[in-house]
Amino acid sequence: MIDLTIKTPNETLQVKVQQGENLLHALRTAGVNIDAPCNGNGTCGKCRVKLVDGSVRQKSMFKSKENGTVLACSCAVVEPVTIYVPQESLLDVNNIRVQNNTEKYERQFYQVRDKFASTFTTESHVRKIELELDEPTLDDNISDVTRIKKHLRLQLGCSRVEINTHLLQRIPLILRENNFKVAVVYTWLDDDKIRIIEIKPPGKTAGYGVAVDVGTTSVAACLVDLETKQILGEAACANAQSKYGADVINRIIYAIKGDGLKLLKDAVVKESINPLIMELCKANKISCEEIVMFTASANTTMTQLLLGIYPDFLRKEPYIPALTDTRDLNITAADIGLCINKNAVIHLSPAVASYVGGDISAGVLPALIRESEKVSILIDLGTNGEIVLGNSDFLMTCACSAGPAFEGGEISCGMRAAPGAIEAVTIGDDYKAQLTIIGAEKPYGICGSGIIDLISELKRVGLIDARGKFRKDVTTKYVKFDQYGIGQYIVAEKEQYGLDEDIYITEVDIDNFIRAKAAVYSATCVLLSSVGMDFDDLEEVKVAGGIGNHINIKNAINIGLFPDIDPEKYTFIGNSSLIGSYLSLINKKAKEYIDETAEQMTYIELSVYPGYMDEFVSASFIPHTDLQRFPNHNKMDVPLKDVKSAI
Repeated sequence: MIDLTIKTPNETLQVKVQQGENLLHALRTAGVNIDAPCNGNGTCGKCRVKLVDGSVRQKSMFKSKENGTVLACSCAVVEPVTIYVPQESLLDVNNIRVQNNTEKYERQFYQVRDKFASTFTTESHVRKIELELDEPTLDDNISDVTRIKKHLRLQLGCSRVEINTHLLQRIPLILRENNFKVAVVYTWLDDDKIRIIEIKPPGKTAGYGVAVDVGTTSVAACLVDLETKQILGEAACANAQSKYGADVINRIIYAIKGDGLKLLKDAVVKESINPLIMELCKANKISCEEIVMFTASANTTMTQLLLGIYPDFLRKEPYIPALTDTRDLNITAADIGLCINKNAVIHLSPAVASYVGGDISAGVLPALIRESEKVSILIDLGTNGEIVLGNSDFLMTCACSAGPAFEGGEISCGMRAAPGAIEAVTIGDDYKAQLTIIGAEKPYGICGSGIIDLISELKRVGLIDARGKFRKDVTTKYVKFDQYGIGQYIVAEKEQYGLDEDIYITEVDIDNFIRAKAAVYSATCVLLSSVGMDFDDLEEVKVAGGIGNHINIKNAINIGLFPDIDPEKYTFIGNSSLIGSYLSLINKKAKEYIDETAEQMTYIELSVYPGYMDEFVSASFIPHTDLQRFPNHNKMDVPLKDVKSAI
């Protein structure tokens, strides 16, 4: 065994590793959350560490920089060594943001809730009934459970009552501590059978629920009072699975090796979902045991990893998921590993296909596509770009491999939309960037909306060409070229903001983003053409995803992400997956609606669709090879405030 000393900005660890062990694997085993979007393939350059003492054996195709910086994935530990992992190489998976934005809930969550309820009514999954039981005597000596069941059958009209062992163990004390006056929280399993979830003192609320959106890059959750239907708080954090790869393909590959599947399941549950739940409960002074319902919406891969299902066949033709319909699953909190009431009701949104999951089935509800005769399109911008086209008569859907670029992944200085992220950029006549930073005075990186602005501005001022390459005939101190001739633009100078390094974007980063936007645009084209439509036929464009609320429509059109149509047709609807998950939490009819939506969608597999690759290649320029599709390129002047941002 060899000594490995790991230094980070916050701690120093000393561990023993095997001779020749891969350094990235050693760091992961030691619990260091190092960023490795490519999962160790050596293509992203994110897992940079600095050699402080000792040496490592490197793969021949990788060479250390002059300052001793190496890629952890390219190194093997062959002798005692000390390394330093800089802040920019670490994934901030422990940063949980808890907020209570009443205005946002009114505008996004509650408006859709009330519109849906006005048409479909509201029926709660979880209900409460208060019982005043006769105290047992020598003459009335039936068991505690029989006594409870007797009253429930009389008052609810059910013939069968299900109670699990966990609750049964506590019943004798609960009844006697409350003089046989209790509140029973229950759910209907069918027309004749109920399941008791909890028994508590009278006068207490029925309990709380948690709705979750499990994204590839980030996880968001909201805590809900099941009686009032009000959101008590919302929280978000990075999906801790990101340390095993930025996209679903890399995670699937990791999952099928060794104990990879367990590590991925533990990462999203123990390091992301459960901490979010605990922080929300702490902020609202309630116990996790009081959470009696849990709903989640996720893409198909995330759902299978959440349940610990072998995922490899999702990435292999003919791309068959283990399950799509989730209605008849008997899932418990223990099955997933959730830190909530063991009897809690668990619902997962249904998938449509391998790459169109429950996040889209749930997202169609707040988009209100099925309720209108208008032809609408829903574009969910995330690691997997998923699109739905339709109206009250039809629903078509497809998914494209956009990658993590929209959420700052695979970008040199990219990050999620969190405090310190550059969310908006303009470039002046002197080629210097003017920045809008989220919740901080100095920047730490640039998020998806900022990258859209930046690329649009670089093209507008003539620093890059249609391929995203920096022009060498324009001289400015903000553009530099390395020894290989690859250009980069300095977005924020370290001297100005007191940073360790400049924040920049390279031609490689721009190319990654161009491919991501081309995937979305070309998928939209194919979806429309599959039903004989064009962009002019669209009456509404709904933009969803965490990035959506911050996008400058003008710039998104200028780079060719969105079609060049009337900006008044665009509407931001926020995190549609989380909103749909919230609605399915509070309303049984909404859960049924989401199930029906998944059944009604017709899926198009882009990888085998004729013409898709031609569309993709044509869209892999700024904005496109066919400029007739973008007649207003760099001519539009539509401030973000003028674009509708409500449902």
